[in-house]
Amino acid sequence: MSFICITPNVAMVRMNAREHLEEIPGDFYINLDTLVEARMRPVREEHDGDFCADVLLVMENKTHEFLFRNSPAGNKAKETLAHYLNEQSINL
Repeated sequence: MSFICITPNVAMVRMNAREHLEEIPGDFYINLDTLVEARMRPVREEHDGDFCADVLLVMENKTHEFLFRNSPAGNKAKETLAHYLNEQSINL
């Protein structure tokens, strides 16, 4: 199994709970073996400067949204995730 850990210092994690998004506090571990689709898009204009990327991960049973904070640590975590997804030929 391949896991990645996202901490609150790196990204704000939100889980798609039917109609609304609910922020999840604390460290968040993702089993990348259950990843179905990944989408990375530029952050909205109102979040520019605070966040460097908006990533949507569609898992087998849930969808998670990650707003990567605009900081050296956040950028490195985003780059690590993008590198993994590229290696696995999962388009961003």
